[in-house]
Amino acid sequence: MIIKTIAVSYERKFNLQDFNSVTIGCTLWAQIDPSENEDACLLIVQDKCREAVRSEYRKVKDGSEPAEIFSVNDTEETNAVQTEMIANGDVSMKYKEF
Repeated sequence: MIIKTIAVSYERKFNLQDFNSVTIGCTLWAQIDPSENEDACLLIVQDKCREAVRSEYRKVKDGSEPAEIFSVNDTEETNAVQTEMIANGDVSMKYKEF
């Protein structure tokens, strides 16, 4: 079996005290070459997802701006980088193709 694309989703709920919580998640897709080690690529993408969630949690704790939603392969006609922000700490990074 030849694996061409891997996808990883990671989501975690953080307690913010006083009956408040935030759920932060990330989904990444990666295309891999047949010569690459699938298990190693999977571990790398998993680490990137976890780090993205940790980074957004730090922003929530510090009161910083959330991450922007963007697509890697959009054209200028479809707004390559959207300025719309992620609501309520939902960090489903929205990478369409990675």
